[in-house]
Amino acid sequence: MSAGRHTGLVGIGKRLWNVARANVSDFSSAFSLDPEVRERRRLDDELEREVAKEVADTIGAKAGRRARRVASKAEDAWERAFEEARARGRRGAGASASASEIEGWYRTLEVPADADFATVRKSYRRLVAKYHPDKYAADPEKYAAATEVARKITTAYNGLKAMSEP
Repeated sequence: MSAGRHTGLVGIGKRLWNVARANVSDFSSAFSLDPEVRERRRLDDELEREVAKEVADTIGAKAGRRARRVASKAEDAWERAFEEARARGRRGAGASASASEIEGWYRTLEVPADADFATVRKSYRRLVAKYHPDKYAADPEKYAAATEVARKITTAYNGLKAMSEP
């Protein structure tokens, strides 16, 4: 073992010892009867609460909360879309589709009604790449719209795919 590495380990051990010692002294001061120690502890706690409140009101904290809300809504939307698609898959998407619904699927995928499945697949991939929600993650309104468009494109593709399978 090199001397530099050994010194680093000793430094870490010393730091850990200092942290443990500080925690023990903090613990003992919590039960101290000395009024000065108790007042210092109260002031430290008050300062800690004030700093936490100030940090919670920063722009970064607010942006983080907003981002978590948007991400949560997006996850909920994808979960609902997944469950709806799974429910449609169980009943057989192509089996119960009306002629107007099938025609709508072709329109959604921007292909003629007599297009073969290879053309449908190619159009599906092009449209999903164009309207994928991740491209609009910075704007929650555009993200929600792109999610809905992507869901409709996927529904149309899955319906036509189910019809083309033997």
